[in-house]
Amino acid sequence: MRYVQLIYNPMSGNRDFPTYLDLFISIFQDAGYETKIHRSRSKEDVEAYITRNNLMDCQAIIVAGGDGSVNQVVNCMMKQRIYLPLGVIPAGTANDFASHIKMPLRYGECFEVMAKMHTRRVDVGQVNDKYFINVCCGGLFANISQNMDIEFKNTLGKLGYYIKGVQQLPRFRKIRYQIESTHQLLDDYFFLFLVLNGNSAGGFNKLGLDAQIDDGKMDFVGIKACSLNEMAVLFGKILIGDHLHDRNVVYFQDDQIAIKCVEGIERFHELDIDGEKGPNYPLNIRVRKQALEVICPPNTELSI
Repeated sequence: MRYVQLIYNPMSGNRDFPTYLDLFISIFQDAGYETKIHRSRSKEDVEAYITRNNLMDCQAIIVAGGDGSVNQVVNCMMKQRIYLPLGVIPAGTANDFASHIKMPLRYGECFEVMAKMHTRRVDVGQVNDKYFINVCCGGLFANISQNMDIEFKNTLGKLGYYIKGVQQLPRFRKIRYQIESTHQLLDDYFFLFLVLNGNSAGGFNKLGLDAQIDDGKMDFVGIKACSLNEMAVLFGKILIGDHLHDRNVVYFQDDQIAIKCVEGIERFHELDIDGEKGPNYPLNIRVRKQALEVICPPNTELSI
């Protein structure tokens, strides 16, 4: 019989997803699918489980968790060349990717959408030997998601990201990057950069206003080194989506981006991809155009 493979992270968000397991099973049973369930314990556990299982009759892999959980599954699918639809249940803290594809936040509504199995193909970013579905970022704030205490994050939700970000402000140090795209070579000092596939990261949902998740391009947003006063003004612009034309912002779209750290990497050396630790510099980023099939609501525009 046809089945869907559910992988859920019991530690994501407010940890209430397990109480909805019976509802998930019921809705998919009514739609003609059996459900296989795996409770994840670690990144390695997820990869090992997917790799060792025969997915011959599987109709979709569905992950319930935050962006980090989604990233783990996407990396495994891409590396193992698993060509199945991916469903994303927004059970984490920020849920940036699920928000971009407009998945309902209420579990019951989300399950009903998924059971209809309406899919679209979306781009996947590749940075060195790893993949990301939503964002690759470096510099200031890049290690917040990785280093934040899980109890702190789950208790405060998105507010936890903002609080931890403010705590990093006294450590502001500029980093010199060389950034090469198809049409330009930049050499300048930055506080941080983001390479976006969707429009949001860390709950900031207006970072890449022109971002489309199926156009074969990534959106680069770089925040140049500036004074704290200028940074405060820029932060306000970011909240309302009015930042891309600020003189302290570098913005462009491309399908290939190379980034080298020339100076200052010892201060903020971590790279973040979808909330998970990324590879080391230098970075070679490219787009795998429409390489992944995802379940989404019918008639959903995957752009802003």
